[in-house]
Amino acid sequence: MAVTKIRRTSSLAFLATIIVTLVVLGLFLFGGQVAPEQKIVADMSQPAFTDIMLYWAYFLLAVTVVVLILFAIFGFFRSLKTNPKSALGRLLVLVAVVVVLGGSYALGSGELLNIPGYDGPDNNPATLRMTDMWIFSMYIMLGLSIVAIIVSPLLGKRK
Repeated sequence: MAVTKIRRTSSLAFLATIIVTLVVLGLFLFGGQVAPEQKIVADMSQPAFTDIMLYWAYFLLAVTVVVLILFAIFGFFRSLKTNPKSALGRLLVLVAVVVVLGGSYALGSGELLNIPGYDGPDNNPATLRMTDMWIFSMYIMLGLSIVAIIVSPLLGKRK
């Protein structure tokens, strides 16, 4: 009974998310262009519903991060009760992620970019270092994933 309810609830949430995403995507792709006098760059395409698309993406990202953190916290405390050694392993993974993010932030450059035509507030050292942090973190995670793909079968054959 509980599994059916969970499955139904998650399926409805998934379908609602897909439907809203398709509607927002349809508005973005087929909703027309911004009036010529309101365009930021006169000779470039600028869909009228770009802001809705971006806000929906931000919302989905925020929900994903919050749910991921909540599941990690609840999973940690649940495994702390049943298997403390496993919980310590999860804590070490969290520490490793913090170390990777901190190291990649330290690698980032805060040098201001020369962007013709842009005078916005986001060309500052903190934002530039944060952007570099995410890019370097993706490179590190990609490298670790490739190493894991190569090493994992080799370790499995040793047993």
